[in-house]
Amino acid sequence: MLIAITGLHAAGKSYFVNNVPVKFGFKIYNKKEIVKYICKKETNRDDWSEWYKEEFNKDAYRITKKILSYINVSENVVLDAVHSDLEWNIISNIVPDSELIGMITPDFIREQRREEGDIEKDKKRLKYWHNGGGCLMKELSWSFNGGASLEINEKMFEEFLEYIKRKQLSINGEKVEFSENKTQKLKSLIEKNADMDIKINKAKKLLKEYEQLDSSERVEEIEK
Repeated sequence: MLIAITGLHAAGKSYFVNNVPVKFGFKIYNKKEIVKYICKKETNRDDWSEWYKEEFNKDAYRITKKILSYINVSENVVLDAVHSDLEWNIISNIVPDSELIGMITPDFIREQRREEGDIEKDKKRLKYWHNGGGCLMKELSWSFNGGASLEINEKMFEEFLEYIKRKQLSINGEKVEFSENKTQKLKSLIEKNADMDIKINKAKKLLKEYEQLDSSERVEEIEK
C-alpha cells in the first residue's frame, strides 16, 4: 500500500512519517530527494525545483510515473509529500492501492516552526492543491494533528489502518460499519438516564419520608 501525505509548510509531515508509520513497517520515500536525484542524473542541473515545475507542466503524467518508478509500491510505503490534486489523481490511477492523508496543524504552532519564506510558499501550495480542477483536501482519507503527541498520532494511525481494512472488506462486498451507530448510542444513553432519574426520585422520596419522622421513629426505622 502506498500512503501519500500532504500539508502546509511546518505542519510536521516529515517528523510524523519518520516517527509513526515506520513503527508499523512502512518505508519512507522523500519526493524531493527523488526529484533531486532524477534531475541531477538526467540533466546535471542543480535547480531541481525549477526543473520539476518545467517537467510537471510539460507532462505531469510522465514525471509522476517516473518518480513512482523509484518506489517499490508493492510494499507498504509512504510518499512525503504530494501537493497537487492533479498529481494525486495520477498517483491514485497508477497505484490503485493508495491513500492520501493530511497533516493539519494549527497556525500558531506552525508559526513557531516556520522558516523564512514559508508563508509565501504556502500561498503557492494552496494554489497547487487546486491545479487539477478539484481540491486536494477533498481527496483525504484521513488526517493527523501536527500539534498532537506522537503517542496520540500512533493511536490515530492504528485507527487509520483499521479503516483501510474495513474499506477493503467493503470493496469486496462485505457489510461494514465505518462509524458508531450514534442514534442507537444516544437512545441507550437516554434510557440509562431515565432509569437513573427513577432511582434518584425514589431515593428523594424515601429521604423526604424519613425527614418527616420524629426522632424516636427514626431510630426504629434505622433498627429495622
